[in-house]
Amino acid sequence: MSGDPGQDNGLERSWIASSLKISPVEQVRFLGRLIERRLPVDAVAIDKTLAIVEHQTAGDWTIRGKTGSAYPRRADRSFDRARGWGWYVGWARHDGRTLVFARLDQDETRQSVSGGLRARDALLEEWEALAGSLAR
Repeated sequence: MSGDPGQDNGLERSWIASSLKISPVEQVRFLGRLIERRLPVDAVAIDKTLAIVEHQTAGDWTIRGKTGSAYPRRADRSFDRARGWGWYVGWARHDGRTLVFARLDQDETRQSVSGGLRARDALLEEWEALAGSLAR
């Protein structure tokens, strides 16, 4: 988690297109293990973590997740604010069924609302169709 080479920015940037590489599949696997309580972590820590994750509803589904936003860096180290990323990762439950997801969107133009919030809202709007397509 060193960040960008030679920049000493690991705390700020290691997880955004830098030294830490986590794929969407790895994110989904990790969250699945978290909600199934299969991580080598104290149960109280898991309980506290799950309790603070924001929740929404979409139809009959309860959806819990975390948003995030960031801007990629250009070669000159400035931020490309027109091509911001927004993501929403989490899980949804309904009628004994659990689905874990990771969504990443990248803008084509500068936006006034956080990319993470827009990714979350778009997923919530599409959720019932997405979940229904997985049932087939």
